[in-house]
Amino acid sequence: MQNNKSTLSIHGRKDKLYRGANFPIYPSTTFAVEKSDDYDKFIGDEEEFYIYSRYSNPTVRNVEEKLAALENSEAATLFSSGMAAITTSILAFTKSGDHIVALRRLYGMTYRFLRDIAPRFGIETHFVEESELYAVDTKYPDAKIVYFETPINPTTECVSIRKVVKAARKTGALTFVDNTFASPINQNPLDLGVDVVLHSATKYIGGHSDIMAGAAVASKKLTREIQEGLKAFGGCINPIDAYMLDRSLKTLKVRIEQQNRSAQRLAEFFMRQRKVKRVLYPGLPSSKCYNTAKRQMTGFGGMLCIELGNLDEGKRFCDSLEVALNATSLGGVETLVSIPVLTSHIKMSPEELKAARVTEGMVRISVGIEDTDDLMLDFKKALEKIKA
Repeated sequence: MQNNKSTLSIHGRKDKLYRGANFPIYPSTTFAVEKSDDYDKFIGDEEEFYIYSRYSNPTVRNVEEKLAALENSEAATLFSSGMAAITTSILAFTKSGDHIVALRRLYGMTYRFLRDIAPRFGIETHFVEESELYAVDTKYPDAKIVYFETPINPTTECVSIRKVVKAARKTGALTFVDNTFASPINQNPLDLGVDVVLHSATKYIGGHSDIMAGAAVASKKLTREIQEGLKAFGGCINPIDAYMLDRSLKTLKVRIEQQNRSAQRLAEFFMRQRKVKRVLYPGLPSSKCYNTAKRQMTGFGGMLCIELGNLDEGKRFCDSLEVALNATSLGGVETLVSIPVLTSHIKMSPEELKAARVTEGMVRISVGIEDTDDLMLDFKKALEKIKA
């Protein structure tokens, strides 16, 4: 098998029965055994033995192997959503009394899980800035997990993966990173020493706004723990959704490359617009994250953020668009815009929003694969609707 990501995205397991171009869907919830003694294979965790689709399924396994290959990993686990992947993976390695150190600036639902729900299990989270992540060995030596995103939702700011890993390894803490904004095409954190890579596969990996899925990618040893969590918590993906995810993977690299190019042009376009107060995109040389992103990413991604004067201006801008859709989520072929204080970062206090560096005038843009000139014209007309 070649290592080029275009090839890895397309070719996985083969249909040995009919030689179909696509690996078949196995919708069965249960799989029979020829004789009762065969259950010994299940007890022994034999990979190619299927008994019940909550545990494992051939269609699902095909996609897991592809995702592992794309992240340069030994194994991966698919889930029914990104949050199922995140929560199950965290709970698989923590117990009452454990401490998590997490970047203060996270996707809103992840933040709320760590803030509100994890404490019910006796798990305490310390929310910190990057500087403390880089010194976690001295500031939080008892941390079980160090959790962060890069690029960060919604600001697209970047954290140095190498620095976090270096500090965490000194105390034996596991490092978890949400790689959703980058995708496996633009960034491979496992190559930089991260232990568990998480994805909302609903986003770039699915890419068509029609699949809900999540993934955790790790070594075989850590994956066994994550899969035990999956069996218990039950956040398994449907085989039909896994099949659709496989379809989406086949165009992942070409989609990401177009989104990278278009986002770069749009970021430069917004930099020239008087009504835009600030543009956040790691591919801009003026970005404070530019050098970090350049060191650890192969592409700067399709996510960018602009800051307008206030919430009313943000609403008017989003409501005036004709090509881009005013919708939550991201990573699809269609361009989406959203106002974080109304969507991803809702139910956060003014103090929490300030700490997350999210303002009321901020608009998050997920660049699709439409013609870039059409998007530019759409955004230009929407900006004209904002009073000078």
